[in-house]
Amino acid sequence: MMRKAAISWLMVLIAAMVLASCGTESDNLPEDPDSGGEIIEGEVTSAIEETGNGTYRYTVKNDTQEAVTFNFTSGQRYDFTLTDEEGVEVFRMSSVSMYTQALGEEILRQGERLQYDIQVPEANLEPGTYTLEVWMTPTEGTNYPAEIEHTIE
Repeated sequence: MMRKAAISWLMVLIAAMVLASCGTESDNLPEDPDSGGEIIEGEVTSAIEETGNGTYRYTVKNDTQEAVTFNFTSGQRYDFTLTDEEGVEVFRMSSVSMYTQALGEEILRQGERLQYDIQVPEANLEPGTYTLEVWMTPTEGTNYPAEIEHTIE
């Protein structure tokens, strides 16, 4: 008799735990304050901004509802080029850099951002206006390019 009562209480306890855990998962989605708290969905975006003296910050931000995974075949996470006013590529970072040869992964969760600081080398370029284009180097998927003008005086 005691054994049946113990099993009954155990079953009730398990049922209560299962019911208590239902519906407690949160999506952690951004809320739009202008829409009365409705959940909004965005996209993965990229941008580049000058931080001063030939240094730039390249940012990739995840405004989607899901994590985005980037897989890499080396330590290289991004690349960039400088293109002159005629559209001729005059510098490519990966052509003068070495990277570790190891598989890697970056997971960009919802609302998070990856940021990379970029120092543009002088590279003996003539004074003028160049286009700095930066992009990620994953093995597949979108590479999220961004560009900005870079002036050499």
